[in-house]
Amino acid sequence: MPHDKIELIIVFKKEIALARAEEILKESNTQFREGMDSSRGKIYFYSTGPKFILTFHSEMEKDFFLSRFENTDEVHEIYEPDWDKRKD
Repeated sequence: MPHDKIELIIVFKKEIALARAEEILKESNTQFREGMDSSRGKIYFYSTGPKFILTFHSEMEKDFFLSRFENTDEVHEIYEPDWDKRKD
């Protein structure tokens, strides 16, 4: 099933509180909702912090977000979701 949305998953480090993660995302003016794809599995889920699905209006907007946040201390990783892969 094809997905036409431009999305990324952002995963914060385990020690980052949900409120702090939401604060960072609100400051970025990016549309977000809690969640992640299931391809990383349960061990990954429990060994990392808050996870969000980000939605962008354009590739340029996505690239700008990546340039600002992918090397941020609070961020564990940012990746493109694979909605077709189900691990759990």
